[in-house]
Amino acid sequence: MTTRSFLRAEYPAKAGEASPMDAPRSTFDNLDPQKQARVLDESLREFADNSYHQASVNRIVGRLGIAKGSLFQYFGSKEGLFQHLFARALDEIKAPLKAIRDADSAEPFPERLRRVFVAGAAFARSHPLIWRVYRRMTTQDDFPLREKLLTKVREEALTYFRELVEGGQARGEVRPDVDPQAAAFLMEAVLDRALAAQDSALLDAGFGLASSDESTRQRGLIALADLMCQGLSAPARKGDNDVCDRK
Repeated sequence: MTTRSFLRAEYPAKAGEASPMDAPRSTFDNLDPQKQARVLDESLREFADNSYHQASVNRIVGRLGIAKGSLFQYFGSKEGLFQHLFARALDEIKAPLKAIRDADSAEPFPERLRRVFVAGAAFARSHPLIWRVYRRMTTQDDFPLREKLLTKVREEALTYFRELVEGGQARGEVRPDVDPQAAAFLMEAVLDRALAAQDSALLDAGFGLASSDESTRQRGLIALADLMCQGLSAPARKGDNDVCDRK
């Protein structure tokens, strides 16, 4: 699904109104790719540095050196601009995670899960502006479209982890009695806390995810992924089916 079709589906126009992402978007699509990138980068920075209500379209166009009307022509409104940034960010994080999920079936489930945790953390650290905007959304109750946007994020994440678990079950790598939805809920919750801990020594509590050393952070992420796979039960007795042995 393209960004444009996603926005039409998720944020349809009210009866009798044109969607702000229809005709105006064709103008933006016709811009030189470098100009598009600059518009989006400056807009993302503004939302990352300020709350939604304090983010200023005037500051964005001032830095870009374009008319305010041009930005509204591209996206229809400030809200339309933010929706576009949100959809773009969601597409960016989904691409590497989908590649892990759909990797060659020879890759065992435990290794896939480790790579998901490491990739998710790497994305947050390498895209600090996107991550900052996301954290604002989770903590500001008056953030416009907060419920709809965060619901979309959670649905995408839970579906992703559920399909990851179901794939492991289909290959005989995850116990058939495991509830994929419950497992997905736990994995998403642990990863979300791990990502938040990267930016907060308080949330990290000495675990190592907030460390400036990449190898220390990765060891912590892999330990969490392994715990998700192995569980807290005692080692399997000889002859038992230990489906999540460390590879």
